[in-house]
Amino acid sequence: MHTYRHLPVSRWQVFAGLVSQAVGGQAAGAVPGSILSHARYNDSSHDYDIALVKLRTPLRFSDAVHAVCLPPYHQDLPAGTACWISGWGYTQPGHALVPLIGTKKCNGSCMYSGELSPRMLCAGYSDGKVDACQGDSGGPLVCPDDLAWRLVGIVSWGTGCAEPNHPGVYTKVAEFLDWIYHTQGVDSLLAGWGCPE
Repeated sequence: MHTYRHLPVSRWQVFAGLVSQAVGGQAAGAVPGSILSHARYNDSSHDYDIALVKLRTPLRFSDAVHAVCLPPYHQDLPAGTACWISGWGYTQPGHALVPLIGTKKCNGSCMYSGELSPRMLCAGYSDGKVDACQGDSGGPLVCPDDLAWRLVGIVSWGTGCAEPNHPGVYTKVAEFLDWIYHTQGVDSLLAGWGCPE
């Protein structure tokens, strides 16, 4: 049960530019003004697993704090594209670089047997190795293209951590661009980030 989904907005804090939670405990985080979850989110299938956090005051960009760009509409990066995952979850030795896995393979009988919806994608290795883990939910899966770093996925679910034939499953951000852009105030904010189309 994802009890954190029901915490009041006043209990949340947003930290940017940190690489250690120990540092975060001493710093003041930004306070959210609102959190908007997708109305069609399904707790059992994890479909539509996306939310937007609107801060009361904007973050200040610096050498350590940058914006990540959204993907273009209907972006479909090829299997094997190397992407980075990050989060505050359980860790074990290894890199946070993972390849994308084609949806057909990930939805096949050797992996998730049809559990993926069109709004999900997979990244990781068939034999395990590296994966997002408990506590990483909501973290970014970013991939570079020729123009910028793109937020391609959001850590959503999986079976265990780095288990063979059970790679991480991510919300496919490109499928939610209309929802993101049509959320009040988001379109004007994104326009100021200077992200290439």
